[in-house]
Amino acid sequence: MKNLKKVLVLLLAFLLFNVSCSSDDSPNSDFCKNYIENIEEGLQDYSKAIMAQYENPSDANCAALKTEIQSMITTIENGKECFSDSETESYNELIAELKEALTTACD
Repeated sequence: MKNLKKVLVLLLAFLLFNVSCSSDDSPNSDFCKNYIENIEEGLQDYSKAIMAQYENPSDANCAALKTEIQSMITTIENGKECFSDSETESYNELIAELKEALTTACD
């Protein structure tokens, strides 16, 4: 559960950084705006899945949590063009943390 909280904090920090540094002048700003909204929605679903597993550990809640983690990985990977070169390291770290969380989600 500690690892999941770490990933959640990392996601929140990443989201806040990305929103605060985004530019409306970029050619793909509409895509990136929608992308950020998708991450926000995914983050809410991910948080709910973490809480459900924490409050009632079960196979069904574990499967739902793993589905939400995989969904976050896919969502983040699909928007790589919304990241600046300076954010690449954070992007890679976030993906790695999510993949680790996927393997240890219900431990």
